[in-house]
Amino acid sequence: MKPLTVASRPALRAGCRLSPASNPESLLLIPEGALRLHGPSRKILELCDGQRSVDEITIELGQTFPSADRERMGAEVTGFLQRLQEKGAIELL
Repeated sequence: MKPLTVASRPALRAGCRLSPASNPESLLLIPEGALRLHGPSRKILELCDGQRSVDEITIELGQTFPSADRERMGAEVTGFLQRLQEKGAIELL
C-alpha cells in the first residue's frame, strides 16, 4: 500500500460510492457494508476524484470553511483518508 502524502491523489476504489445526496443519511457504500459520514467527510470524499491532491482537497475545504484552522484541517483530512485507505475504500493514483 502506498503511503498517503499531501501530494497523493485519492479516489474511491471500484465498488465504493457515496449514497445519493438526496438520502437523509450520508453514507459511503463499500463492498463490506456502509460507513456513516459526519461533518465535512462527504465533502472530502466528493473531492477525491483522483485528480486533486490531498493538499488541493484541503485548500478547497478551506474555501468552504474559511474560519477553520488550515493546519488542523490538513491533519484531519490526512487522518480521515488514511483510515479509509486502510479499510480499502480509497486508492491513491
